[in-house]
Amino acid sequence: MKASGVYAFANAMGWNMTTIAQAIGTTSMMLSRSKAKLLSSHTSENALEVARLSMIGIDYFGSIDIWNAWLNNAHIKLDGREPRTMLNSIRGRELIKSVIKQLQFGFTA
Repeated sequence: MKASGVYAFANAMGWNMTTIAQAIGTTSMMLSRSKAKLLSSHTSENALEVARLSMIGIDYFGSIDIWNAWLNNAHIKLDGREPRTMLNSIRGRELIKSVIKQLQFGFTA
């Protein structure tokens, strides 16, 4: 994946480059230096996973704005942390996905 694809995703989500860089485990400086180049396979995989998770979140919450608002609010099921702070790890993304599934099936959140 090229960094330009990450820029397009961040733009569609309304995220700044610092936010998307943190979410995929890199820096905004690295993304800006490699805009036309391919990202590492690890960074590309993280970007795709964040995009997939975002599609799940947008589907559940009904809009990008509500998804973004949810990402920025501390959640009891995530030890009081904001979901956005957990996007940069596989475990964090799995926890977020689990919370969304629980919300879908009526578990209290």
